[in-house]
Amino acid sequence: MIKFFRHIRQKLLSQGKTGTYFKYAIGEIVLVVIGILIALQINNWNENRKSAEIRKNYYKQVLQDLKKDTIYIHENIKRLDSSLSNYNRYVNSLAKAETTTDVMNIVFELDWFFQYLIFNTNTIESLIATGDIKLLPDHVRNALLDLRTIQNGILKVTAGNDNIWLQNSQKAGGLGVINLILEIHPKLLSQLNRKEDIISAINILNTTFQLKNYTEKNVLNSMNELLISINELTDLIHKELKK
Repeated sequence: MIKFFRHIRQKLLSQGKTGTYFKYAIGEIVLVVIGILIALQINNWNENRKSAEIRKNYYKQVLQDLKKDTIYIHENIKRLDSSLSNYNRYVNSLAKAETTTDVMNIVFELDWFFQYLIFNTNTIESLIATGDIKLLPDHVRNALLDLRTIQNGILKVTAGNDNIWLQNSQKAGGLGVINLILEIHPKLLSQLNRKEDIISAINILNTTFQLKNYTEKNVLNSMNELLISINELTDLIHKELKK
C-alpha cells in the first residue's frame, strides 16, 4: 500500500502536476490521521471493555463479602443482645445481693463468651493493594472506603477493650472464681478460696463486665450502622451492574 502511494506521488511529480501532488499528499496525511484515530478508538474501546469486565468481577466479589458480613453481623447482634440482657439481669440481682456468696451464686449468669471480631475485607484490600480501586466510580469507591473505615473503627475499639476484659476475667478466675464451677471437695474449696480473694475477684468482675457491657452497647450501635452502610453499598453496586 505504501509503495502504491509512493508510485502515485512520483508519477504526479514527473508529470509536473505540483498542485495536484500537494493536494494528494494532504489527502494522504488526512487518511493516515483518520486511520490512527480509528486505531486509537478501537484500542480505547478494548481497554474500556477489559476495565468493565474487571470492575464487574470486583463488584461480584464485593457483593459476596457483603453478604457474608451481613450474616455475620446479624449473628453478632443476636449475641450482643443476649449478653446485654444477661448483664442487666445480673445488675438487677446484684442490687438484692447481701453477701459475697449471693454474688457468687449469680456471677455465672453473665455472658463469659469471648470473640474477636473479623470482617470480610479481602476484596477491598485487594482493590487498594493493586490500585484497581481507581476503576470504580467515585460514589462506589467512597462508599466502599467509608464502610472499611467503620469496620476498622469497630475492630480497633473492641480489640483494645476485649483484651482488657479477657485479662481481668482471667485474673478474677485466678483469685478463685473458677473453683466454684469445678468439682472440688468442699473442704479443699474452703482452703483455696479465701474471703479476701473472693472480694477482690467480685470487684474485678464488676469492673471488667461493666467495661464489656459499655463496649458491647457501642458495638451494637456500630453494627446497626454497618448494616445500613452495607445495604446502601449493595444497592449502589446492583445499580452499576444494571448499566
